[in-house]
Amino acid sequence: MYRIDVKDQRAGGSDCAASMPGRDPWLSILIPVYNVAPYLQACLDSILPQLPAEGVEVLLLDDVSTDHSLEICQAVCAAGGGPVRLLRHDRNSGLSAARNSMLDEARGDYIWFVDSDDEIMPGAIARMRAILDQCSPDILLCDYHKLGKDIASFVGTPNVCSTDREALVRGVFASRRMHSWSKIARRDIWGADLRFPVGRCFEDMATTPLLMLRSDSFYYAPESWIRYRVREDSITGIMSRTRGHFDDRKNDDVAVALTGFADAAHRTLPTMDADTRYAMGQFWAKEFTKLVWRLLSARVGRDKWPCIAGKLGRYRAMMEERAPVPFGELAAIHLRRGKPGRWLVLGLCLLVTSGPYRRWKAAA
Repeated sequence: MYRIDVKDQRAGGSDCAASMPGRDPWLSILIPVYNVAPYLQACLDSILPQLPAEGVEVLLLDDVSTDHSLEICQAVCAAGGGPVRLLRHDRNSGLSAARNSMLDEARGDYIWFVDSDDEIMPGAIARMRAILDQCSPDILLCDYHKLGKDIASFVGTPNVCSTDREALVRGVFASRRMHSWSKIARRDIWGADLRFPVGRCFEDMATTPLLMLRSDSFYYAPESWIRYRVREDSITGIMSRTRGHFDDRKNDDVAVALTGFADAAHRTLPTMDADTRYAMGQFWAKEFTKLVWRLLSARVGRDKWPCIAGKLGRYRAMMEERAPVPFGELAAIHLRRGKPGRWLVLGLCLLVTSGPYRRWKAAA
């Protein structure tokens, strides 16, 4: 368990909780903070000057940082740098728990998660407000800037307020951009029951698809509102760049990320078309082939084959169980759609895991 400290500087507390004049804010920007002292000030400096006189709140949650992150948060509060609230866990609980705590505390009509090592691009908040004045979608999607390039977070029609939920699901899966910080969502559609899985990595992959299924309308702005910082010590960076590294726990989190999604999608979109099924299936197949490659490239020549084979069988079983489209069926669809490269990659991964998969299923 954890507690949240929310102290009001005007009442003499050491932390701050600025009041919002009048009605509740239209936007809550939620920033989880843990050991990001080299980047946090730049993140805050990109946000605070953009805030309007009223209507936007910024929530910071320190997850028991061991560097100077908390002091930076407190200094921003002490300087009166806008409507900033500082929350604190009494023990380190991880990113999912931090986001969940802020969701419970947020008062804005819309929720925007911003990572504390990233920055908001100039003019993003004003542009967001202009779109929301034009229409009031459940989900507003934006692009992001990474390594000097603008990267799309959606595949579909831009600058239109749409009520086509299937187009939303298809476009997000086709883009493969599941991150929460490129989706600004109504707080109401999160509800009290949709939360990030505590203690697990790849929490965005576990929540974003379900959030899309709850959205009755959406708007895609093909504009970069986030400047994404690439860090070698990030989870994805470590998993992709460290020679010989295969983290069982983190890969387990990938393998179970879509738990419950396939059933929810079929209930919500019972007549989904072939393109939507294909986009969902290809997304998951790509995660499967990436996991198989990570395991083989990291452990072949280092571990005995029975150990590797056992893991291959286990991961295929976990991911087949959660696949929106069965892998064998998807391979056939690849051929029908003239995608021989995708068919070959998926087919090779199915081939190399077929024996371990059958043995794993038999043992289970």
